[in-house]
Amino acid sequence: MTDLPRLHETVHCGRLTLRNRLVMPAHTTNFAANGVFSARHLAYHRARAAGGVGLIITEGMRVHPTSLGRTNTVSAFDDGVIPSLSALVEVVHGEGAKLAAQLLHVGRQSGGHNMLTPAWAASPIPWSSTAAVPHEMTAEEIAELVGAFGAAARRAATAGVDAVEVHLGHGHLLQQFLSPATNRRTDGYGGSLTNRLRITHEVLASVAAALPAEMPVILRISADEFIEGGLGVEEMLSAVGLLVEDHRIDVLHVSHSAYIGSASIATQMADMSFPPLAFRHLPRAFKKEFPQLSVVAVGRVDNLANAESLVVDGDADLVALARPHIANPNISSLPLVSGSAPARECIACNQGCAGRLEAGLPISCVVNPEAGMEREWAALRDAARLGTRSRVLVIGGGPAGLEAATAAASVGHEVTLAEAEDALGGALRLAAGLPMRGEFGRFITEAEAVARHAGVDIRLGLRADDELLAEGWDHVVVATGGVEVPDTRFPVLPLHTAVTDPESTGGHVVLLDEDGTTTALATADLLLSRGCRVTLLTDRPVLSWRVPVYSRPALLEKLTGRGFSAVLMRTPVRLEDGVLTYADPLSGEQGELHNVSSMITIRQRSAGSAPSLPGHLAASVVGDAYAPRTALEAAFEGRLAGLAVSGTPDVRTAAAALRGRL
Repeated sequence: MTDLPRLHETVHCGRLTLRNRLVMPAHTTNFAANGVFSARHLAYHRARAAGGVGLIITEGMRVHPTSLGRTNTVSAFDDGVIPSLSALVEVVHGEGAKLAAQLLHVGRQSGGHNMLTPAWAASPIPWSSTAAVPHEMTAEEIAELVGAFGAAARRAATAGVDAVEVHLGHGHLLQQFLSPATNRRTDGYGGSLTNRLRITHEVLASVAAALPAEMPVILRISADEFIEGGLGVEEMLSAVGLLVEDHRIDVLHVSHSAYIGSASIATQMADMSFPPLAFRHLPRAFKKEFPQLSVVAVGRVDNLANAESLVVDGDADLVALARPHIANPNISSLPLVSGSAPARECIACNQGCAGRLEAGLPISCVVNPEAGMEREWAALRDAARLGTRSRVLVIGGGPAGLEAATAAASVGHEVTLAEAEDALGGALRLAAGLPMRGEFGRFITEAEAVARHAGVDIRLGLRADDELLAEGWDHVVVATGGVEVPDTRFPVLPLHTAVTDPESTGGHVVLLDEDGTTTALATADLLLSRGCRVTLLTDRPVLSWRVPVYSRPALLEKLTGRGFSAVLMRTPVRLEDGVLTYADPLSGEQGELHNVSSMITIRQRSAGSAPSLPGHLAASVVGDAYAPRTALEAAFEGRLAGLAVSGTPDVRTAAAALRGRL
């Protein structure tokens, strides 16, 4: 049945029995409505449960109002959550999976300068240099929190969940007490490891007392905080040893990192600049020390082959895949289905998940635009299948064009994709040539395979000239991408030339970043690997302002100590004879960079000009051809355009409903 036999065997984890070893771990979605699980949650989790996963763990349910955060997160501090959680249990059980409820208090990350009340924390230490100072909890408040965990566990049990997960990781409140980097207390909750563990002991006891005797308990930890003066593997092994002596823990969920303004936070959802399985040594250490516990491995486990290796090698009993399940809800069952379409896998770009999460928006996905909007996309697809079959021409083979062509073919249209270049991918081909962005190459390869499987006629090296446009198409999708904006102010080197021609840049390259995406950092990484000195110049007060906090610190750390520097809040004035003069935009005071061999402007592309189409042709313009943005928006618009080709009233209604959920 499968070449991954260990993953797909029934597994007994203490009091918890699962149909396989695959877990979809907790991850914030921003789908909640008024603090409870929404219909959007139900559809999202139904799809993953139907996809074959063994265990789903809910996103973190806040146990106390001081951990409320945004209103689109889930609260467990009153009985109002029970009906929606019960509905989620029913949905997940109906598809054969089991559901655990994660309970947490995020602590000092709860508040901010825009909050009327301060966040609770072990000590008054802000999580970043610009964050608000939190409130050091009193003994009475600690007792209130311990009771809140127990009350939340009772609500979860009442709703019918199969297990409860207590979050002792990721720099949240319990870890803030445990870590010497965030706990400066001098009372019974600070100082020694025993004292710093006291609140966790009390919470676990409170949770156990509130649960039925047969209810399994999962403990999620950060095995290594990756910060100076913080928790490391040896101290966490000691901490877990003390906890399992006093509490019945069925599953140990071994993660890493702390929510702190450093590269540590970027390891939590490690992006494509990290190698797969970069953290497998952590669950391995705990499985070796505690063989009696069922251990979950998590973190850059990109696919089932990675997951199988963790089990076969004895590093873990269960394997958690969060972003891979966002990208493909059926990933768990793919090896069991013969003749299935080529798989689409997570590329760890962090654009639709971490990027939208940071912006307070519902998560999405570059690989899977349907994530979180399963009902709306299904309604559009059903309406599209009832429409008239059409001959569709898609012009352009970037992410928007590939998605449009595949979507149109999937509902029965006859689709031809014309790409003027000799390869697919559009602007992503350039990105895929950068070491930090290499996974975009896999995006292109997989998108092409899916398009061909759907029956798309892909023609490379074919321009959309008058002869092609006259071939009797019913609809044209224009996905020709954007164009680079030339910088006429200075003698600059085109980005494409700098990436593809190692000899073109010289020894000291200045990157003028007007874009704020990962492009500048990834280009710097490439140039540094060639031995160049790189200076990034921007008129903004921060570097890479459009890169999520879950990626930016790690990317910057990778450039540190390699000949990389940055000049912030300065605008270029002139480049002459290897001297770049720049100015302070406020005072006008000038400075200089010397021995500059080349300058590259990183800026947003402009929309490309659409070909002149015959007046009778219905057309859609998508992706960067419509407005220059990222692959996330291009993939979404392309898939939407492909399904909306027929343009019937039902299709228009379904498309409008989908847009309303963005």
